[in-house]
Parts: sequence; structure tokens; C-alpha cells
Amino acid sequence: MKKIAIAALCLATIGATPAVAAEALLESDPIDWRLQNYVPNDIKVFFTGSPCQYGRLSFSSSATIQDKDRFFSMVLTARSTGRKMGVYYDNVSCEIWSFYLL
Repeated sequence: MKKIAIAALCLATIGATPAVAAEALLESDPIDWRLQNYVPNDIKVFFTGSPCQYGRLSFSSSATIQDKDRFFSMVLTARSTGRKMGVYYDNVSCEIWSFYLL
């Protein structure tokens, strides 16, 4: 009986442990990405090739309007010049941490 209680306690502890966020990198041509702007100022990007649902990436609530504007502008620049973009994101929350033009 004692062994069963210890095993149950171990399983409960493992199940209660939150997922650890890990940084992931995506380098891709954004030509097939779908940018969506939600009022008042929330940008989401879909079909990026990330393992997130629908390839969705978004910004955290701490991202500034300027961050979102730069991202939107960089995606349009990459599309019009045929260049790739790099995006670092959290693979659990699917939130963008950093981005750049290749």
C-alpha cells in the first residue's frame, strides 16, 4: 500500500510540472505566410512551417506596437525582395521573441 501511495505521489508530481519553454528557430521564405492584423493592434502569422497549430506565431502581450510594426514591415520587405526571414520563438506558447532578415 505504501508503494502505491509513493508511486501515485510521483506521478502527480510529474503531471503537475509545467512544460519548459524552449527557443526554436525558423528560417523560411515568408511568401506563403498569412499575416493577420486584429484590432486594436495584434498581429498573428499563420502557415509559417512551425509545429504550432496552423503554423501560427504571435507576439506576447509585452511586445510593443513598434515591434509588431517592424515585423509586419520586415515580412513585406522579405516578400518583395525574395529574401528569407529568421524567427526565434517559444515552441510552447508559439510567441515570437526575435526576428531578422537573411
